[in-house]
Amino acid sequence: MVRINDILHKNLGVALLVLFMLVGSAAWSQQDPLYTQYMNNIMSVNPAYTAVRGVASISTVYRNQWIRLDGAPKSTSISFSMPVDSLNKMGLGVDFMHDYTVPLSTSMLFLNYSYRVNVAGNTTLSLGLKAGVSFLDANLDDLYRYHQEDIYIIEDGEYQSLLFNAGVGAFLYNDNFYAGFSVPRLFENLHNKDVTEVKAASREKQHYFLHGAYMIDLSNEVSFKPGLTTIMTQGAPLTADFDFSFLFHEQIWIGVMYRISDALGGYMQFQYKNIKLGFSYDYSHTRLRQFQSGTFEVLLRYDFRTRANQRFPIPVF
Repeated sequence: MVRINDILHKNLGVALLVLFMLVGSAAWSQQDPLYTQYMNNIMSVNPAYTAVRGVASISTVYRNQWIRLDGAPKSTSISFSMPVDSLNKMGLGVDFMHDYTVPLSTSMLFLNYSYRVNVAGNTTLSLGLKAGVSFLDANLDDLYRYHQEDIYIIEDGEYQSLLFNAGVGAFLYNDNFYAGFSVPRLFENLHNKDVTEVKAASREKQHYFLHGAYMIDLSNEVSFKPGLTTIMTQGAPLTADFDFSFLFHEQIWIGVMYRISDALGGYMQFQYKNIKLGFSYDYSHTRLRQFQSGTFEVLLRYDFRTRANQRFPIPVF
């Protein structure tokens, strides 16, 4: 933990510069599922986070987006990671994600590897790789369409594809902060079904994740953690989540989140020994709010030791 005055004097300029560059970036877009509680689901987007916690960890996140809107996204993420050497330098992990948005269903299974090196004092740099497959199942018959007799949809509206991909990431951290950058999918695989009338041009796009947070000790019992998660993909506006949370007695998190040009939300998390349970709700402030009742998310994480010399991490992560 650090004192707030030290942070304001030493790091405010850098933080403002980074924030300016992020918000001022050119237009991008995103395909991967959004999460409100990114801070507890980092390995799914950054393989360098694998086993950073120093103990074995199982976590799951379920997200029901845009409640009451037919066909809206529903996402489930399950991940497991653990250190694999006595010095806790290497980690292995696996993450599974299933996302359903009419008319598309996507399932992904990836293996993760990380290696950590000390760079200065108690600051560590973790580098990660991930590789796996994604299965896309599309059924265009589920779409509402004006021309019910559309020949392409009738004859070729069902499409399945199994695709390989790989990703890289970096994660810098110490007891007070973390900052990471990753590209979870390096290959822009083409979703192409050979038909005579239409040639599909849909493809996977590279997503660039940049995320970070800083823990500020306000008192012996209360800490404050501002954080930022951005997703950049060529083609549509930048997605940026600004996160502000308070930790009470190292057990209860209460926070708010603002996603630019999209949503405002809040969350509460409870830490009891090695178990964390979290709930979040966010509500769109766009025109979409007329057709849905917000987004609900639930998180569960369980940590356990695989060696006697391992210790449970501090609450920053």
